[in-house]
Amino acid sequence: MRRIIGASLIGLGAFLLAAGVLTRFYVAPTLIGAPADVYQVTRLKAENASYFDATATTPRTGATIVATNTVRGDPGSTHDGVAVWDSATIVQDADRGTTIEIQRQRYAFDRRTGELRNCCGAAIGGDASVPQSGVGLFWPVEARKKGLELFDPATLRTWPVAFDGEERVGGVLTYRFVERIPETRVPGATPAVPGELLGRAKGGPAVPVDRYYRAEGTFWVDPRTGAPIDQRQRVLSTLRPREGPGRLVVADLTLRMTPESRHALRARSADGAAKIRLLETGVPLALGGAGPLLAAAGSLLTARGGRAGPRDGAAPEPALRRG
Repeated sequence: MRRIIGASLIGLGAFLLAAGVLTRFYVAPTLIGAPADVYQVTRLKAENASYFDATATTPRTGATIVATNTVRGDPGSTHDGVAVWDSATIVQDADRGTTIEIQRQRYAFDRRTGELRNCCGAAIGGDASVPQSGVGLFWPVEARKKGLELFDPATLRTWPVAFDGEERVGGVLTYRFVERIPETRVPGATPAVPGELLGRAKGGPAVPVDRYYRAEGTFWVDPRTGAPIDQRQRVLSTLRPREGPGRLVVADLTLRMTPESRHALRARSADGAAKIRLLETGVPLALGGAGPLLAAAGSLLTARGGRAGPRDGAAPEPALRRG
């Protein structure tokens, strides 16, 4: 019986040891990554902003702008390690209740590296012909300091992201990254505008213009999970005549994530870090530690069960009589 129990313990110990190794080097990398069914709402706010009110055809200054971003996962389109998220951002004048702009994007990306993929209906503003590359909404798990490029939906291209040091945000040690977009002409057609909006004389013909965009984005990323937990965006967008002088400011603002959104993202990232730690360390150590102990106990039982005793069926030796 001891031999049977011992052999069973040795087998179970070997199984647990192998399970620990598999969990660390196969299961964890497979499971750790962007969730397919994410739902997340974040807000950025800008004080004393300037923008062009297209509805009233007049420039606005000293405005409070709120950009509300909603991200929803599309689990039905997730496959082969690729997640699909839909993003919608509504930019509003908080004081006037005016909607300034609505931005929509659909991102398909590698669940672990965050690299964008051109599949699964990925589109910018409904245009599926826009090629997407670099990192989009989801950054690489366990953020790295070099080699990052971030896709910008305004200029429809990627820009390098530079590591800018470490900083604590709400008690979390973060990597700070900066993306700088120089003044760049935005692709696509822009409607002509009245000349007086460009500083020209009234009553003249509408003037063909191009849109230009300049921005500097700062991202505070939790290196344990690769999740951004704070963000700041400085944006200057203008319209310029294709010929001659003039300029119209479309947007001049500095957006900063609200405290409520920062708190929610920190909590989400902390939960993700705990799950990563459990998969990469806790479970493998528990399985890997229990396996050798069970195998050792099994070996001990097997050795004791194998010691020589009276042979089966042999009669015991008679006791010596005293004469």
